[in-house]
Amino acid sequence: MKHLPMKYVYSFLILLVLLACTKPQSKSTVKANTAKLQDGEHYYTLNGVRHWVKIAGSEHHTTPLVIVHGGPGGNNYTFERTAGPELEKAATIVYYEQRGCGRSDAPQDPTDYAMQTLISDLDALRDSLGTEKISLLGYSFGAELSLRYAIAHPTHTEKLILSSPAELSPANMLVQIQGFYAIGDSSLRSGIEKVLKDTTTLQVKYGNVWNLANTAIVDKFLFVSQEKARLNRQLWQESKLKNTGLMAKVYIQHNKADLVQKANGLQTPTLLISGIYDKNGGLHTGLALKQVLPNSSLNLYHNSAHFPDIEEPQRFASDVKTFVSSK
Repeated sequence: MKHLPMKYVYSFLILLVLLACTKPQSKSTVKANTAKLQDGEHYYTLNGVRHWVKIAGSEHHTTPLVIVHGGPGGNNYTFERTAGPELEKAATIVYYEQRGCGRSDAPQDPTDYAMQTLISDLDALRDSLGTEKISLLGYSFGAELSLRYAIAHPTHTEKLILSSPAELSPANMLVQIQGFYAIGDSSLRSGIEKVLKDTTTLQVKYGNVWNLANTAIVDKFLFVSQEKARLNRQLWQESKLKNTGLMAKVYIQHNKADLVQKANGLQTPTLLISGIYDKNGGLHTGLALKQVLPNSSLNLYHNSAHFPDIEEPQRFASDVKTFVSSK
């Protein structure tokens, strides 16, 4: 695989991985108002769209911890095989793939991916699980979605874990461009300088910079450990899942870049996780959110970039388990 398939989508969470090519067989199909917390893979119908969900660790009888993947347009395949198994030993884990992502069905309307719709899907999932409250662990774009859910439904949100939170704001576009420049060779830096001198918008410049980056550069941008980067790519290929780019397209068109402003004063207990080498906006946004979320703590990972759950999975799982079990 020479280039990331998502690079032409201008998605800030590039790493993602994607719309199902095939659907798993012999899984139960459950309507949202009748589903129960039972281990295994299921399909839940949420707002008319069939969503893939996998439940594990239900024997712990904890508040469900819903894993919200990034992208936009990704899936949970990698997380299920890195930090996920350790979390399943201590809590009820609900792996959830958003509409049109991973193993979930796509809506009939290719533009039906508005943020408010994704938030509504999450609340329909909560209802389908038969629980008054859920906790959310969102990574990358999933952290933004989780936080916006908590802002809309604070009484239904017990706790938040936001790993590498980043929205595609103008500030984060500049953070990413600077990140590529910092790790680039003379050829890449020259190309970035040329892009920055043109008269196009920042969004176009941002996309053009991403298009300059090859696979090796993107891996260096997203990971400290290139061994972990190779593991990530191996799991992408193994999953056989694709990212259509449709959700990212809608997100870019309608993003208001107001996440920190909207989160100001939210009382939900929140654990922020950021790698100190994150060049994709996660550290920048994590530091900003720490200033506005009164019940938050920030854990910095000194051997990680954008994916602490992949680069430091043992510590990641330990921190999350400690947080969700705390009073």
